[in-house]
Amino acid sequence: MKQQKIMEQQTPITLDERINQDLAELYNILHKSVPLKAIKGVGGISAAVELSEKLYSGDKHEDDDAYELSTLGLPGYFTGNRDAKTVMVMLNPGISAMENDNPLKTMKSIKELGIDFDKGEDKFIDSYKEKYSKFGEHESYKVGAFDLKQAVFLSAWENTGIKATDGFPQKLIDNSGKHNNAAVITEIKSLKEKATGKVLTQKLQLELIPYASRKFDTHNANLEVLMPYLETLLHEIFNADRKYIIFCSNFFERLFKAYSKKKNKCFEIVIDKKNPASESESDDVHCTLVKITYNGQTKPAIIAHTFSNQSLTNAYEKMQKYGKQCYKNLNPYLSKENQ
Repeated sequence: MKQQKIMEQQTPITLDERINQDLAELYNILHKSVPLKAIKGVGGISAAVELSEKLYSGDKHEDDDAYELSTLGLPGYFTGNRDAKTVMVMLNPGISAMENDNPLKTMKSIKELGIDFDKGEDKFIDSYKEKYSKFGEHESYKVGAFDLKQAVFLSAWENTGIKATDGFPQKLIDNSGKHNNAAVITEIKSLKEKATGKVLTQKLQLELIPYASRKFDTHNANLEVLMPYLETLLHEIFNADRKYIIFCSNFFERLFKAYSKKKNKCFEIVIDKKNPASESESDDVHCTLVKITYNGQTKPAIIAHTFSNQSLTNAYEKMQKYGKQCYKNLNPYLSKENQ
């Protein structure tokens, strides 16, 4: 049995410990609850329930389903290679809790991903980790705008460990907004599938919290309750030889500053810059360089403030230029061995 109580643990909770405990609870809820449609009201993953109750102060979001955390859906801790050179960190999966907590949907997702549910709790957990490490290769995967955004952002970065896709993203940029013929449309569709499949599988994507919600209130989130989740991220990031560490929300700067007050300057702000995507544009494109010290190691990282800007989701050229600018700011601070 992989389940282990971790609530009172003083050392950082590892990613595997979180996965093991949460999925053991979810497995037992799904396995023992018949019929599945009657599962609502039985509680949920205990860590998700506890965080949901404490994440936002007061009652501002009490009746707002958009901010509710999923407690019965399949959590999303990571996708891709956990030993990857390149790590991108998001806030949490952007799916409505109301939609994600449908047990029939959860079982459908488990089946579509090929996660083994019928051979016991341990096999379920191991299978989850295996399938999420190869998420972009699965036949049920469909190209998402957010995944494509990551591929375009990283396209100008060198030696990321992600294999290049010929013609990407330039053909997307050249043909964006045009009425293309069937052959060009087919070619671009293939490029998107190849590029996003590679970026999902060959880099590591982590989530600050694995429990989905349609929205995340970065202004009212309780920073204190997120500290253990940040420590889990740091443990996972520093557990392998990383080259590029990218945090994809300006919220991380607030969280880092709060954490450093408690942990003696674990995060040091080195550069705080606003850089237009090009000289002719006035876009507020913002990134911050930080140095992270953890377990005796210090690594540079970038906070890509503008990455989550929805206006850049399908603006391929702007996103590529923004990625280049972040890379340009980070690169001088990498060690010679890491360049």
